[in-house]
Amino acid sequence: MKMKKELVLDIVCPYCHHSLMDEEVKIKGIASVGLNVRLEDNKKGKVHLCAAYECFDHQVDLPVADGEILGLCCPYCHKELLTSETCQVCGAPMADLSLSTGGFVRICSRFGCFNHFLSLEIPAV
Repeated sequence: MKMKKELVLDIVCPYCHHSLMDEEVKIKGIASVGLNVRLEDNKKGKVHLCAAYECFDHQVDLPVADGEILGLCCPYCHKELLTSETCQVCGAPMADLSLSTGGFVRICSRFGCFNHFLSLEIPAV
């Protein structure tokens, strides 16, 4: 049986370009993507997402209701990462995360919706 290779993403803020990788919180043995989160009732906390593409494991430090739309922010520049683009599955805003190597990943901001997409930027040779 052939094993599938795991694609680990190196995420940076699309605004300040600071690394969002958190070596302190590992998911599946790799650094997680650490973000500030704001719930619909304005409670604030932290969320850590698995950096492996197609892995939906996460840790959040406050209770979140399934279906709740999360405000996601950079923990360094505090800019909101939600875009005007809406999820094709549930209609919630998509959040924009940049890749350190170029390109981006967009994730749905609705807790429990796993819609996402990846756009790689291939540098010209």
